[in-house]
Amino acid sequence: MKDDLHSDVAEGGGAFVHLFEPITINGCRIRNRIVMTGHGTGMPTDGTPNDRMVAYYAERARGEVGLIMLGTQQVHPSSPGITGLLTNYDDRIVPGLARVARAVQAEGGRIFGYLGHMGMATSARPVALWSASADYEQKYGEVAHAMTAGEIAELVAAFAAAARRNLEAGLDGIEVHCGHGLLLNQFLSPLTNHRTDAYGGSVENRTRFPREVLAAVRAEIGPDVPLGIRVSGDELIPGGLTAEDMAVICPMLVEAGALDYLDVSAGSDGDLVSNMLHEPPMGLPPAPFASLAGRIRSACPGTAVLHATRIHTAAEAEALLARGDADMAGMVRPLIADPHLPAKARRGGTDRVTPCVACEQACFGRLYRGRHISCVGNPTTGREERWHALPPIERARRVSVIGAGPSGMEAARVAALRGHDVTLYDEHECLGGRMNVARLPEGRAEWGRMIDHKAAEIERLGVTLRLGARASAARIAEAAPDVVLLACGARPGTLRTPGAEAAPILTVDEAVQDPARCGARVLVIDNMNRTPGMAAAIHLARLGRNVDLSTQGLHAGHNLVIQNLTYFWKQAAELGVTFLPATRPARFDGGRVTLENVFSRQPMPLRSYDSIVLADPGLPRDTLRAPLEAAGLTVRAIGDCYAPRDIEAAFLDGYEAALAL
Repeated sequence: MKDDLHSDVAEGGGAFVHLFEPITINGCRIRNRIVMTGHGTGMPTDGTPNDRMVAYYAERARGEVGLIMLGTQQVHPSSPGITGLLTNYDDRIVPGLARVARAVQAEGGRIFGYLGHMGMATSARPVALWSASADYEQKYGEVAHAMTAGEIAELVAAFAAAARRNLEAGLDGIEVHCGHGLLLNQFLSPLTNHRTDAYGGSVENRTRFPREVLAAVRAEIGPDVPLGIRVSGDELIPGGLTAEDMAVICPMLVEAGALDYLDVSAGSDGDLVSNMLHEPPMGLPPAPFASLAGRIRSACPGTAVLHATRIHTAAEAEALLARGDADMAGMVRPLIADPHLPAKARRGGTDRVTPCVACEQACFGRLYRGRHISCVGNPTTGREERWHALPPIERARRVSVIGAGPSGMEAARVAALRGHDVTLYDEHECLGGRMNVARLPEGRAEWGRMIDHKAAEIERLGVTLRLGARASAARIAEAAPDVVLLACGARPGTLRTPGAEAAPILTVDEAVQDPARCGARVLVIDNMNRTPGMAAAIHLARLGRNVDLSTQGLHAGHNLVIQNLTYFWKQAAELGVTFLPATRPARFDGGRVTLENVFSRQPMPLRSYDSIVLADPGLPRDTLRAPLEAAGLTVRAIGDCYAPRDIEAAFLDGYEAALAL
């Protein structure tokens, strides 16, 4: 059986002069410069590491990640463990931490504990939030309690105690979160610290609480344990901390905690645009804040610097180090997408790496829905305990996969990987399905990286391709497959609104593929509130069209994860797209449209358009199912052919269908 987890790519990481050089941080030798920085996984159910989390991190260590930072451990009950966070309030967490540490270290990796407190950068009703001042931030809007001197002292002790528990569990080092708009950053920033006592006002006073925390942690763990902090090199908010400010503040923090390294990124979780910029979605450039890390590195000579913000490939990580912006390259989403990125790069197999395309649909998207993280292009992420390796097959079967979109490609890839004889059919001349449409608008081209990767794997595995002609039931039956997987996608839906049959309506795919068909004034009817409608509206506006977007939802794009939502809304505002929330078409008269409010059900003033673009989930394109079953074939519909959903569901369906063979 072929093994996708431990590929046989040739040795030869010679292109990476810096990336695979070991580094020693205060006596802790790390095998390379690749760091999986701290992030929420949504995996804990009781605030402690569980089997799912152990398997998740062990797989990244097996893939040769040098250093792993656990997700933030909340150090005090005033920072509740929501969305699957770890809670290091007492010794209950120690056994779980020890299991994760042993699993990572057994694979040659190092692991640091990552300590933090959300402050007001969360929602915890009815629990009162704690912060520097009685203030609130943009995302959640819950007014915090201004901490007393006694509560500050209580938290200083809590950070130190949490650090001790990490060492008792056998972790190799400690990182304290002082960035991203969390509590310690809230004390540092003049935007959120309005105190007039010893903890507010001057830079010395605003750094006092973080300095006390770092001094206490260092005293607790001793001089020989690696200690670092995560900081935002720039808050990316008008009036917030700048790179110049942080070049002054960071040396003060280094001195207070005798720090060994700085983990430098940017941004604040409490501001929507800043949050989006420091967790950049598809459309923004890679490594946008590398120069900030370089600036902080210059301000703190002798202190190692780690940088992570969309370092999305091994080549980008190597460039970061070669420029001297950082000593270590941090990655999260690329290692969510492919835990074996380091091993593949070291062996010369970067072309085999499952790419992160920054779609954010199954990592942040699942996390914000209260679920464990995964990856669109790698359904095994978050399911390592169950799908650590592909199960052996009893016998090789002849498998026909009809449709080469994401579901069909994944089913064909995994079925061939398991040893089945796979034929993949598609009416188009190329693989990828609707990903080929999704890649067309400006800023969406990264879907092409996903297509190229999956297509290359399918070719490598020897899948037989039958492209360029629609597969009929007779043609499929003639091949006598043991199993048919229908991945034909969805067919366009239709509007039942009066007058729709004579209105100038295009599907969203038609509008994106051939924008010349759209006139000057365009109405996008978005019945999905996900990427297709929003991306199409922005694409057409960028091409000079005057665009309105109507949605029955409370706001445009309400099914999008917050980073994508913010990115699209920012673009729409800059390009003049008008959103018409809580509306739906009531009647068409050619290009004249009467919309109605979905709540009052009253008509709105008549609007005139040259083109109407329908973004609709569609209906299953499953007409082949009945004749194939009538011919006695075993048939399973997958992806949108089973039920139109999103691309995460399509890839997952394909993977699961191949496992079931």
